Amino acid sequence: MITAARKIAQKFQQMAKYTKGRREILELGSTEEKSEFSSMTDMISTCKEIIALTKQIQKHADLISKNCPDKRLVLSLANSMEPMGMLSQQLNIIASVKAAACGKYDEAAEVEADEMLTINAQNLMKSVRDTVRASESCSVKIDSASNKLKFKRK
Repeated sequence: MITAARKIAQKFQQMAKYTKGRREILELGSTEEKSEFSSMTDMISTCKEIIALTKQIQKHADLISKNCPDKRLVLSLANSMEPMGMLSQQLNIIASVKAAACGKYDEAAEVEADEMLTINAQNLMKSVRDTVRASESCSVKIDSASNKLKFKRK
């Protein structure tokens, strides 16, 4: 789960470099390429990889929540997992629309689309981070319940 979250963070970092480079090209007229992406199709494929990694995190977190004995932690995990599906779908839609509209609109619309993509990416990463934290809490509770640790006062 943590490995998937790190991969998502790396993918978002690549996307940020690409959008920053595009913004500089649009606003400043710079022709210097500063990204690993060669086209918008690369960015869309990266978005699809992020969506697949997000689904992987959701599956793992769901498994953890089914085994957690503490209902409060299960509820916390469910609340942190809930926005991930919606945000990943939004990411897919925004990236697809952005790719289809690339070069068809003025610079202000391109910059605004980049900002929407960035905001969505930030929200998705926050949801992933919250899910990883809640999963960690649940897994600690699962470990302590399976070892049947009981603390007694002396």
